[in-house]
Amino acid sequence: MRNIYFVTMLVILAIAIITPANLNAQDCKFFIPTEVGTSLDFTFYNKKGKEESYQTQKITGTKVVDGATVVEVEATTKTKKNQNDGVVTTFDLKCDGGNFYMNMNDFTATTNYQQYEKSPDLEVVVNSEDLFYPSDMAVGQKLPDGRVEISVGNSGIRLFGSTITIKDRKVEAAETLTTPAGTFECLKISSVIVTEASMSMETKTVQWIAENVGVVKTENLSKDGKLVGSQVLTAIKK
Repeated sequence: MRNIYFVTMLVILAIAIITPANLNAQDCKFFIPTEVGTSLDFTFYNKKGKEESYQTQKITGTKVVDGATVVEVEATTKTKKNQNDGVVTTFDLKCDGGNFYMNMNDFTATTNYQQYEKSPDLEVVVNSEDLFYPSDMAVGQKLPDGRVEISVGNSGIRLFGSTITIKDRKVEAAETLTTPAGTFECLKISSVIVTEASMSMETKTVQWIAENVGVVKTENLSKDGKLVGSQVLTAIKK
């Protein structure tokens, strides 16, 4: 159960500089910084409030594809026990048609599928349905679901896999939140995450997100509402 809280590493994202012209053209609100080279530091805590791991997300590039702004992000994750060797992953974000699209691969942390990508005998396929934040979010609004499916196979034959569905997303409130990184005006968003593999598991996530910053805090709860883990934005560096 200790890894459940990593499921929601989704929203801790950063983005490269976007000019005002691009922002207006796409009518998007960015829930991340908008300066190239900006990095966000996060600390992950277990249910007892003890530090377990750390992640830094840094903006490495930006481009326009079919009218959508695509941002390239590099994330480095380290555990408290081993802060010398970090796991580095890269992913893209995009802003298109007034919606800010998240990276669904962030929801696959608890599956540990990355370990199989290192094997020359195994093939890992990840398919997802976009998860996004509309620019017109308001308290009480329900947000669209998201889904990601991971399959591990060999020579085209599926051996095993898992499916993660993010549902019942809702903007619960507008709140002011203070962390070591500063004080932010946030939207509080709740969701239910269902993970299906050899067995099914359901958890709840509550996130506080701020425009031009991203995720400020996340609380991960078990199905019966008990705190499983949390993550907090601890620094913004430029």
